[in-house]
Order: sequence, then C-alpha cells, then structure tokens
Amino acid sequence: MSSTKPLFSIIIPAHNEEKTLPSCIDAIRNQEGNLSYEIIVVNNSSTDHTENIARQLTAKVINEPRLGVGQARKTGTAQAIGQYITHIDADTKLPPDYLSKVYQKFQNDQRLVVLGGQMYYYDAPWWKNFLRPFVHWGAWFFVKIISKGKVGPMGHNMTFQKEIYDKTSGFDTALLYGEDMDICRKLSDFGKVKLDMSLKCQVSIRRFVFDKLLWVYFLNFFYMIFLSKPYKNKLDLNKDQK
Repeated sequence: MSSTKPLFSIIIPAHNEEKTLPSCIDAIRNQEGNLSYEIIVVNNSSTDHTENIARQLTAKVINEPRLGVGQARKTGTAQAIGQYITHIDADTKLPPDYLSKVYQKFQNDQRLVVLGGQMYYYDAPWWKNFLRPFVHWGAWFFVKIISKGKVGPMGHNMTFQKEIYDKTSGFDTALLYGEDMDICRKLSDFGKVKLDMSLKCQVSIRRFVFDKLLWVYFLNFFYMIFLSKPYKNKLDLNKDQK
C-alpha cells in the first residue's frame, strides 16, 4: 500500500469472528481494478483469536472495548483516512468487482452520498436464497417510495463519503440495532441515498436466524420512517431479556 491516502477504507466490526474473518479479508484482497484501500478491523471485545488473526492478515486493528456494533463502526470510521468508507461485517464476502462498481457509481452520480446493495446467503438452504430476491425488491420499493430515499443500505454492504459523514454526528453508539439506517437518515440531508440491487455481496444467514434480525430490521424501518427512532436499543433489549 502506498503512503498516499487510500481511496477506500473498509471497516469490519468484529466480535469473536475468528472463523469468518479470514474469508472476509481474502475476498477484499481479491478485488479487481487496482483501487487503493485500507482494511480496518475493529476488535470489539473479542475473547477468541480475532485480533491475532486480523494482524496476521495485515489488517489495521483497532481495539474497541465498548461493546456494540454502532460503537465499533463509529470508532473505525473516526480513524479511517479513505475518501470512501465501506462498511461490511466479518462474515461478508465481497465479489471481485465490488469496489470498482462502487467507485464507478459514485463517479457517475455526484449527488450520491450513500450506496448499498443486496445480499445473498452462502450458507442457507436453497429455498431461502430463492425467496431472497422477492424480499429485497420489496425492500427496494419501500426505500424508494415510502422513505423517499432516507434509509436503505445495511451495514454489511454500505459505502458513504467520509467528507459528508464528518458533517454529521456519526453513528449512534446507543443503538443495538439500526445504526446503519440511522446514519443513512442523517446522510440523506446532504444528498442521495441509493439501494442498488445490482450491487451484491454474500453474508452468513446465522444472525438472521439466531437473532431474528430480519424482523428487527423490518420494524426498525417503519420506526425510522414514522418516528425517527429505532425499534430497539440496548435498554429495550435488556427489558426483553428479563
């Protein structure tokens, strides 16, 4: 990597992700187009070998002891030096043309401040991947029509301009879920938020199965649109678990 600032900063929040992190970073290393980037792994209170693995894979490691994906994303973004900030998860696998596509879309639309796309599951039964496009096209419709472009991309597949992000209050560290929708809402004050269905990545279905995230994201969407706040935060979750 050259001494000049990279075009992209790719931020990966990681809490006990020793099993998924290697394939995530390998996919980044296989990007086409020779676009410059830095990889930032935010080690979020991991108790496994996440930190050591990230260092072995020559990623920049930031230790963030305050647990929470919103906190991890905010800490990583604060130390990023790229023009474009790409947020993914530790189980995300980017296709080889991902960064080149993202860069081209920003170059083609000067109004664009946030860009994201759809996902498909690399470890799901075939029927769930069969139904997935219908869910995502439905999400695209709601984002386009109901939210008027204020919310859209999720944190496993989202890129925004660092210069614009620095004009906002950043990620809300009090949120357990919905930090990605919240930052899209803030960034929408400065330009266009786009959910591009041609921009794909692979993710694990694990969180959507065990944490029921699809339902939470569905509720978060409507809460953000009509109440300008997420459905759940840390306090709510603690109440639910009692």
